[in-house]
Amino acid sequence: MKRAALRFIHCEQCRETVRIPLENVEPATADDFRERHASCRLRIYEPTGRAEASGTWQDPMSTRRLEVRGDDGLAMAVAARRLLAEPLVWHIEQQECEEELEVELDRALFWASVDRTLYPSHLPKRTLEEWATQLEHFARSARPEDIVLLEDDPRCGNATFACFTITARARLESGLAAFGFDAETQSRLAALFDQELFPPLRVERRLVPAKPSARAEPGAQPALTR
Repeated sequence: MKRAALRFIHCEQCRETVRIPLENVEPATADDFRERHASCRLRIYEPTGRAEASGTWQDPMSTRRLEVRGDDGLAMAVAARRLLAEPLVWHIEQQECEEELEVELDRALFWASVDRTLYPSHLPKRTLEEWATQLEHFARSARPEDIVLLEDDPRCGNATFACFTITARARLESGLAAFGFDAETQSRLAALFDQELFPPLRVERRLVPAKPSARAEPGAQPALTR
C-alpha cells in the first residue's frame, strides 16, 4: 500500500503523537511539538507500508492503523476521532504485527465479464458456478509469486485489486475443457484469459499481533508484487 510520505513524532512520557507529512513539510507543527516536549524523550517513527482502515480511507470516521518503524523496532500508529467535528488523534501502540492476506475471486467483476462474453447465449449457470468455485479455490491456494497486486479498492480500507500472472492464467485456461462446456462457450470463455485482468481477484489484508516466529523477522513482507 502506497501512501503519502510522512513520519510520526512520539513523546513517551506524555503519550502524545504528532503526524508530520514529508511531502508538504510543516516545520512549525514539528517545532511546536518539540518545544512543548523539550524535556521529554521523543521518538521518530516512519510507516513501513502496511496499513488498514476500518472503513474507506476517505471516511473521516474510519479508524486508521499503520505499521511504523522506530529505533526501538516496530509499532502501530493508530488514529481515530470520536466526533466528526473533532480532529483525527494519533497515538503509538507498542505492538508488533504481521499482515495476513486472503486472496478471493472478485465475483462481481467475474460474473460481469462472463455475462458480457457469453451474451446473448444461454448461460449454463450450474457449470459456470462450478468453474467459478474452481477458480476461487485456485486463488485461495495460489503461491504469492502467482499473484500481481494492482490498485487499492477505494471502497474498502484493507483490500487491493489483483490478478494472476500469465503463467497462472495459462494453467487455469488449460483446465477449462474439463467442465464440459460446448465448443462455442468454451472458445468464448478461453478468450477471457487473453485479458490481463481476468480472472479478477481481491486481496484482503488484516494486521494481527505478530506470532513469536514472526517477531524474529521484523522486516518480513508478503511476497506479493505490484
